[in-house]
Amino acid sequence: MVVVIISVAGAFRKGKSFLLNFFLEYLYALQRAQQQEAPLEWLGDDCQLHGFHWRAGTKRDTAGIWMWGEPIMIEGGTGENYAVVLMDTQGTFDNASTYLQCTTIFALSTIVSSVQIYNVVDNIQEDALQHLSLFVEYGRLALRDAQQFGSPFQSLVFCVRDFKAPEDFPYGKEGGVQFLEQVLKVEEGQAEELRTVREQLDSCFEKIQCFLLPHPGYRVAERGSFRGHVKDLRPIFREEIRKMVVALLEPHVLKPKVINGKPVTCRKMMQFFKAYAATFDGGTLPEPRSILDANARLLLMDACHEAKLQYSRGMDRSTCGPRMMPEKRLLEQHIKHGITALNIFDKCPKIGSSEAELERYKRLNEAKRVTGCVSAMTACGDSPLLGVGLGGAASGAVAATVMTMQAGLVSAGIVAIPVALATLFVIWVYVYTKPYVEQCFSKQEKDELEMKEF
Repeated sequence: MVVVIISVAGAFRKGKSFLLNFFLEYLYALQRAQQQEAPLEWLGDDCQLHGFHWRAGTKRDTAGIWMWGEPIMIEGGTGENYAVVLMDTQGTFDNASTYLQCTTIFALSTIVSSVQIYNVVDNIQEDALQHLSLFVEYGRLALRDAQQFGSPFQSLVFCVRDFKAPEDFPYGKEGGVQFLEQVLKVEEGQAEELRTVREQLDSCFEKIQCFLLPHPGYRVAERGSFRGHVKDLRPIFREEIRKMVVALLEPHVLKPKVINGKPVTCRKMMQFFKAYAATFDGGTLPEPRSILDANARLLLMDACHEAKLQYSRGMDRSTCGPRMMPEKRLLEQHIKHGITALNIFDKCPKIGSSEAELERYKRLNEAKRVTGCVSAMTACGDSPLLGVGLGGAASGAVAATVMTMQAGLVSAGIVAIPVALATLFVIWVYVYTKPYVEQCFSKQEKDELEMKEF
């Protein structure tokens, strides 16, 4: 079953866990409505939010990355079942975490999520966009080396809490779109790094949205006695949060997590978590190339799995009979299904085009182009001595012909001319056919070795 991962990230003590509880309330209400075929009702006056722990105050409440204890099964708009997972992250830039830890958590949650909600307060500051510079650089590499998969990330949602200028930009999605256009506008005098983030952000994410939310009210934000009762929320906040949650999570807008062009199942997601976590497990932030390399390894593992599965299925069909199969026949089936598996592996999309590698080898080969007599003689053999020897033989044949003609021995010269020409022709054939012959033999040996290993 494919998985949908909704993540919330942002500065600490800004209500990320509180926001996730609205998602939980909606998803469980939607799940009940689908199972009972009843109308969807949620966020009523008697509703009390619960789930992810939150509290008022100045101390950090969430450390690391937390996931809700169970996936919530939702039927999508196309009838496919999704396992929806909610992910809460540690707030960035508190007094107990380093810059490296904060950036790592933000980066890891963005890479593994299908929807990353960037929770900010009052405004989208420049430091909020600064966090996205790593993803923009990674996006450049991914768009170049893995362009067949489209945008490297799926959905980015800016959630601007406690927005204070509704007269300029109205609350909700419509005002958020207008506000985001102004924030991402490229202007003269901007730093190169900030300009690059703005210019490249659209190509790195499939979809970018923005929602503007009002303040939730005094009872929520400034009283430690708030216990999650919806009736304590400001009516305008309650209405706007309802609209935002539905816009992000209703069945026909849910999108599964896609990595390397394929929807990810729950089981495979664990492999991806381990691979990405290993990439970020170090004393410094990983280079964007390291993230792409991790993605390439995952894709290669998936291609190997598909090829092996096809081989096993074919061999199972071939050996399912009650009688023993001759060993020769068994080997024939092994070769047949092995070739099929190799074809499937070759057809699987991969990061890093083989055409790029071919161009690199062409440049290396071009650098070895024969440009002079000494180089030509050296290129004739496997060693400089053999090459010089063959070249010397050809030169001697030509010189002997010239000297014979000058000495007046015309008949001997006539005989020496075709000998010299034949010698030159043999050398020319040897030089230009040797690489192709070696390539054919090496390819044959490589294929035999791959079949044995497989």
